Amino acid sequence: MTLVVSLNCKDGLVMGSDGQATVGSSGGPIRQPIQKISPIGKKILVSGSGHVGIIQRYLDGINKFNRDLLQDRLTPELREKIRRTVFDIMQNEANRHIAFHKPLKDAGFPHASIPPFSELLFACLENNGDKKIWRIGADGSDEFLEEVGYGCIGSGDIFAYTLLRNYEVKELDTEKGELIVYRVIKEAIKVGAYGLGEPIDVWRITKDGIDRLSDDEIMALDNTYGAWIKMEQELFKEIYKKKEEK
Repeated sequence: MTLVVSLNCKDGLVMGSDGQATVGSSGGPIRQPIQKISPIGKKILVSGSGHVGIIQRYLDGINKFNRDLLQDRLTPELREKIRRTVFDIMQNEANRHIAFHKPLKDAGFPHASIPPFSELLFACLENNGDKKIWRIGADGSDEFLEEVGYGCIGSGDIFAYTLLRNYEVKELDTEKGELIVYRVIKEAIKVGAYGLGEPIDVWRITKDGIDRLSDDEIMALDNTYGAWIKMEQELFKEIYKKKEEK
């Protein structure tokens, strides 16, 4: 399970993710720490959610267009090539899965599973200053989300979308966006029953390029997050104290 969040801020883009992957073993699923966000060129970030092996194949397929991606532009032609590559890999995985499980299903095994799936999220600051948040869904569909102000993928995306509706993301700079991304992922990890975990990973793209927040910067975000929560709690108490005084 995964949560990846990208914000369209006024001076750039922010992308963050949780840091846990669930992988198979003979004894059952196990947790593994993993870096889920990858830089491409100087101003593109990409991340995936879903089956780890399929995401790896997606990224291998996308690497065929590395020369084009190094131009830091998601042109319509390049997007269609990437989308088609992802769709073909997805279809091959589904066909392979069905071929394996159909005999089990026909034999009456009720636990024969549905095909695994994965989706991708891109954040790109183009050379002309345009910002793009591009999602390719598990069904091969795609959409741009920068006008909304944010995009999310993964098992915690509904929770993240609910929290993000409270913020005018596009009016904030990336420094404030980093704190919001951290809070959304931190709280999703607290609430999520399965599959989300630390460490939280946060990246930003500005006119100066891509930066990954250091351990010290993540620790500073955690301290600010803690103070933010405490202030909210105190404000809540104050609101009800005034109501009671009336």
